[in-house]
Order: sequence, then structure tokens, then C-alpha cells
Amino acid sequence: MKERQLAQQSRAERVRTSIEAAVVCPLCPEVTAEVGLEALTKALGVEEYRRGWKTTKSVRERAERLTGDPGWRERALGWIDAFRHSHRHGPTWRQFGTEPSLWPDDTTGSVVINVLRELSRDGYLDGTKTPFGLRHTPPQGSQS
Repeated sequence: MKERQLAQQSRAERVRTSIEAAVVCPLCPEVTAEVGLEALTKALGVEEYRRGWKTTKSVRERAERLTGDPGWRERALGWIDAFRHSHRHGPTWRQFGTEPSLWPDDTTGSVVINVLRELSRDGYLDGTKTPFGLRHTPPQGSQS
């Protein structure tokens, strides 16, 4: 029980810090205090927000093709690093998923979600449960 409370406190602090950084970011004027409060409410609310995404075989295959392409993966992770460097906070899933320079024109939301899940599962992403907290983390034992 104590470990769970510590984990919840740690997550709450990461959420607060990432939202605070986005609210004060001069490059993100659309992230107002009200937007930050809404993000905080969703992130730490009692009812966890979940959105169902259809995962078909073709969606999984498209996501695997993207994440399996080292050139695309490094470009995408580099975009996250550059965003973080210039903004001092991470992008949201939506910002990453709608960045036109990263995705083929016919990419669906389901493919983006599956790509994010794969990159997170494989250890390339962290902060996926933290608003404005997405970050690139090289997997352990990797030179990426």
C-alpha cells in the first residue's frame, strides 16, 4: 500500500511539473492555465480516461512497419527530443501524432496509437501517461 501511495505521489508530481512547464512555455500560447487545469483533472481524476482504438491486423502491420524502420523511428524520436529541447516540456500524444513531417498522409489515429504503444513497450518512449511529458528514452542495452 505504501509503495502504491509513493508511486501515485511521484506520478502526481511529474504531471504537475509537466503541465506547469507547458503553461509557462512561450512557444505554447494555447496552453493556458485553464487548459492546464483541464489536463490535470483528466490526468489525475478518479475515473481514468480511456479511449478505445480499433486494432486490426492491418493497423498493427502498418504500425510495425513504421516502428521497425530505423530511419523513421530515429526521425520521430529526434522530433520529440527537438520539441523537448526548444519547449522545455514534452509534446502531447496529439502533437506527436499530428506532426505532418513524421507520418504518411494516410495514417489513421489507430495507427498512431499503436505506434505509440509499440515505442513505449519497446522502451523508446516514456511519459505517455503524463500530459506534455512525452520523452525519448533509449532502451536499456541500446545505443539508440
